[in-house]
Amino acid sequence: MRALTLAALRARTGSVTFDRINGPTNSQATLRLFGRNITEQDVRVTLYRDNHAWCPYCQKVWMWLEEKQIPYRIKKVTMFCYGEKEMWYKNIVPSGMLPALELDGRIITESDVILQRLEDEFGELLEPLTAPRVVNLRRLERMLFGAWCRWLCYPQQVKAERKAKSAFEDVLGMVEQKLQATQGPFFLEEFSCVDVIFLPY
Repeated sequence: MRALTLAALRARTGSVTFDRINGPTNSQATLRLFGRNITEQDVRVTLYRDNHAWCPYCQKVWMWLEEKQIPYRIKKVTMFCYGEKEMWYKNIVPSGMLPALELDGRIITESDVILQRLEDEFGELLEPLTAPRVVNLRRLERMLFGAWCRWLCYPQQVKAERKAKSAFEDVLGMVEQKLQATQGPFFLEEFSCVDVIFLPY
């Protein structure tokens, strides 16, 4: 069987369109209103995120906004690994750091700081980021990220790589234990800020 050409595939599936502004979340959107009766001029939040939608720090903020259905606009920026940051962005955020968020004209960087500011402004996602059990799970997420980076992001000798992989698997086991401690698929009783924080991994 031969692979279908793009034209043949389109002919079979028809024209698929969806509402990027009010429909399901998607990486191509530049404005999200969630069906609210407002215009872009009423939107208080702008998320600056990577073009390719794979930055985990950007994803945390993106998913939080989606889950809370806070209207926002999206401006896409080149990640360092793909080339130079756009000058317009460096004029806003001189470090070039992603993500950044503009809330009522004020720029905020660092995903954890952004999430805290969003929570302060729009309310918590099931529990506050500062609740003791949330803080403990956030520490576990940092451990997971650190172990993942040590294993995959730094070139090592074979023996050191095995040790780094084993350390990552140990932390992953701790994550699995936390997930198994609840009745459902989430870290707490329901989908929460903790799930948003772990979602990119």
